[in-house]
Amino acid sequence: MLKVAHQPPYTQSQCSPRQSHELAKQEIRVRIDKDPELGFSISGGVGGRGNPFRPEDDGIFVTRVQPEGPASKLLQPGDKIIQANGYSFINIDHGQAVSLLKTFQNAVELIIVREVSS
Repeated sequence: MLKVAHQPPYTQSQCSPRQSHELAKQEIRVRIDKDPELGFSISGGVGGRGNPFRPEDDGIFVTRVQPEGPASKLLQPGDKIIQANGYSFINIDHGQAVSLLKTFQNAVELIIVREVSS
């Protein structure tokens, strides 16, 4: 014989839909021509002071994009850079990432990961 315990009816607060925003990750390839700079700032990296977007992630993140700069229509704050001109930015030191971006001559091809609402 199966015993079923009586449970009180659900209240409105127990039944309300969950308000969670699902985020999908999108990998994007962009090319930025220097004019004379790239027009964005980064934070994060291994051994760095962290980043404002994902504090537990040691990745390199775009923190600021100059409104009229070369990257203005291509990057946005929160984009995670995973590669620049073929160099992996995964597990890279912040200073090394900055140095690499400065040494590229005319253009930089980036692969970024962007979180988008689904």
